[in-house]
Amino acid sequence: MPELQTASVLLALGGDMRNTVPKYGVTAAEVAVLRLIHGEAAVFDVELIGSVSRTDRQEIGRLTELYGRQEGDRRIAPAVAELFPGAAARVFQSFDELELPEDLYVATGRKTAAEPKPAKAAPAPVDNDDLDGKTLKDLQAIADKEGVELTGVTKKADVLEAIKTARAAKNEAPAEGADEDDGEDDDVQDMDDGLFK
Repeated sequence: MPELQTASVLLALGGDMRNTVPKYGVTAAEVAVLRLIHGEAAVFDVELIGSVSRTDRQEIGRLTELYGRQEGDRRIAPAVAELFPGAAARVFQSFDELELPEDLYVATGRKTAAEPKPAKAAPAPVDNDDLDGKTLKDLQAIADKEGVELTGVTKKADVLEAIKTARAAKNEAPAEGADEDDGEDDDVQDMDDGLFK
């Protein structure tokens, strides 16, 4: 038994975008019928969800029941008969067969600009030249001014090393409010990408 691809969609009744209803588990054949009845752009936000096992004849019968009207002792569905004429008609099994425009599908992620992502700027070199000629007292004053912890550090060489280490760490840390990146290029721009400024 053939597998018919299914999707969740939004349907603008009569093509009126102010009168929209969700439909779940619709087949590609059903979408073709809905587009014929309500208009080419009436079915949108198509999100593929799975498949069902149904023969062509079963699907045509189901669509006739859903979208047909009773005339005498039989049910007729002009849209279904127009799309799938004859007893041996084949229905659409996948959404690819419908050749729907891409903009009718649900977006899977935010689109990015075509320009390449700028490379991260290398950290600015730390200027420690001003430290080498300083006295222990001067170094302690610099450490105090820059917020370097010196508890238990008394030797000039150790104070000098503590200041240099603190400056290097501060230089490598992202600026406050800057966008942190995990290093992976996922082709999705981060929220702080300038679009909302």
